[in-house]
Amino acid sequence: MTPISRRNLLVLGGLGGAGVMLRAGAATAATRAAVRSHDAPAGTWVGAGDLEHVYDASVPGAPKYLNDHTVIRAQDGSWHLFGIIGDAAPPGRFPDGAKEIHFAHATAPALHGPWTTLPDALTADPDYFGEVHLWAPHVVYHDGTYHMFYAAGGVDDSAINLATSTDLTTWSRVPTGPLFRGLVARDPYVVRIGEQWVMYYCELAAWHSHHIVACRTSTDLRNWSAPRTVFTDAATDDVSASVTESPFVLQRGDSWYLFIGPRNGYVGTDVFVSTDPFAFAPGEDAGHVPTHAAEVVDDGDDWWVTGAGSFEHGIYLAPLRWRSTPPVWQGPANPAVALDATGTLTLFALSRNDSSMIVRQQTDAGWTDWAPFGPAADAVPALGRNADGRLEAFAVVAGTLRHRRQRADGSWLGWVDLGIPAGSVPALDQHADGRLAAFLLDPAGTGISTLSQTTPGGDWGAANTFGGPAGAPPVVAANADGRLEVVALGPDAAYLAHRWQNTPNGDWSDWDATLGPTPAGSAPSIARGVDGRLTVFALAPVGVGVNARTQTTPSGGWGDWGGFGSWSDASPTVAASADGRLEAFLMPPGGAILTHRWQNGDGSWSAAEQFGTGDFAGAPGLGSDVAGRLHLFVVTPNGVVRSRAQLAPSSGWGDWQTLPGPAVAVRPTNSPT
Repeated sequence: MTPISRRNLLVLGGLGGAGVMLRAGAATAATRAAVRSHDAPAGTWVGAGDLEHVYDASVPGAPKYLNDHTVIRAQDGSWHLFGIIGDAAPPGRFPDGAKEIHFAHATAPALHGPWTTLPDALTADPDYFGEVHLWAPHVVYHDGTYHMFYAAGGVDDSAINLATSTDLTTWSRVPTGPLFRGLVARDPYVVRIGEQWVMYYCELAAWHSHHIVACRTSTDLRNWSAPRTVFTDAATDDVSASVTESPFVLQRGDSWYLFIGPRNGYVGTDVFVSTDPFAFAPGEDAGHVPTHAAEVVDDGDDWWVTGAGSFEHGIYLAPLRWRSTPPVWQGPANPAVALDATGTLTLFALSRNDSSMIVRQQTDAGWTDWAPFGPAADAVPALGRNADGRLEAFAVVAGTLRHRRQRADGSWLGWVDLGIPAGSVPALDQHADGRLAAFLLDPAGTGISTLSQTTPGGDWGAANTFGGPAGAPPVVAANADGRLEVVALGPDAAYLAHRWQNTPNGDWSDWDATLGPTPAGSAPSIARGVDGRLTVFALAPVGVGVNARTQTTPSGGWGDWGGFGSWSDASPTVAASADGRLEAFLMPPGGAILTHRWQNGDGSWSAAEQFGTGDFAGAPGLGSDVAGRLHLFVVTPNGVVRSRAQLAPSSGWGDWQTLPGPAVAVRPTNSPT
């Protein structure tokens, strides 16, 4: 298992039908320090539009990263950015948070830039009450003075400190020292609510206890009340790096929204809703933003959300979107890859222009152009393959599941609206008798539904409830004896549960929530290896690594969990080579590289190797051609598709190729958007 030490907690903490639950700184402009309702259209769910890279603090030969940050509009209308800055680590590795001793400073005439780098705003001062690092600045303006709250402290504790300025350039620490100390107190966010100031911050309930968001109140920004807890996560510091970092609270109408992360991996922020700004709860979900250290910024006309992180180079910006419906989960790969009825390797994606579904195929001469395949969809479509080779495509369009079937000659029938509300595209596999089965998340994760073909390759039956609330879409694989097994993330990512057929084509066991690990970080992946045993792969909380658990015998019980990989953006993409050996691919946050591991003939695994350098923008698609060679496809941040293929079945890999044609939509795989 990926270990969680106190160093992980503090330094990486810049990483910061059955009986279980699956049963059948920155937002405040200089003149707007107080939280206020937003005038956006009606909607109770939060999301974000496409991310734009707006600022990079790197200089030639010296790549830099920015992490926790704050954005504020000065009295003269200019914008100022302050944030953690450090030297970028080698690709796929996390930098040393103990070396984060400076706050970067940049300014711009508009939120989108252009941004100009200024001298660092502040440097850690060991003589100032033992400062050893500078983390997570947040700036508010009050009574002619800018107040910068930030996390500091010594080796054995944490502190929230305060510096002030009248010009956003020259900062002076208050002479009285830290405002308060805590166990891991960091990431302060200060806002005016009613007649008092409220500071939200990341903390622990106690050592060996839950990650929480705490708050304190003040009337003068200097003297703060005793702490109170406003959010408690199921995860503890014994098993998880912090998942309650970078708290941000805003009001909209009568509701309050809490943004915290890292959730669903390192590059993700969950949103929770409450009618009380001092009481939020897991399960009161209100959306997700695919950024790290998200800060919400009001530019006077609209809301925006920023993002940064230790794997990225600078600041990203996206429009904050209010939705009337819950977000749909993106699938595990972009593009989706399948071998069709004619033996042709086929790719499925979404158009970058309008999110309509598009398709292209491999030919002897290369690749066809992208062609229309369907209307605008909420996620990249999912594919299942019938026993006769014909494909079945599923898509979520306006929150409803649709289906399209391939003919034997490779052409397609029209789309059919199945009328099933869907929170994800389905995971598909064949029953032992050849009938396809589909398993999908219900909207807002309120349950899991399933439907199966009535005959192999035939019509689909009605959808049935398969499980209760879940934290991510389910995955499915067939045991060596043909029995299907489904694995799903529990609510709030608290555990992994599984359910299996008692006999091939037969009824199902109850859900078992003891599969582990507890907690998990995101949706798992599952595959059957060369020796017939299933392996489940699970992202650790915050994405600090990937763990794996394999059956002890084909179709049997399960062995122990063990570490499988280092930092990853999601659970690995896994497929079998022609000889049955599994090949697994991992992408760390930031997409700088892909790493690769493969099974040996005895079922053991190779060491990890670097498979390619990015930038990459999501988990790859993986599929076999008619000759049995695996092909890998991955999208870059600008929507270009790159590919690499085995030179022969079950052999080594050829060089990278770039597919011609227009850009495809970039989607954060295995993430709700």
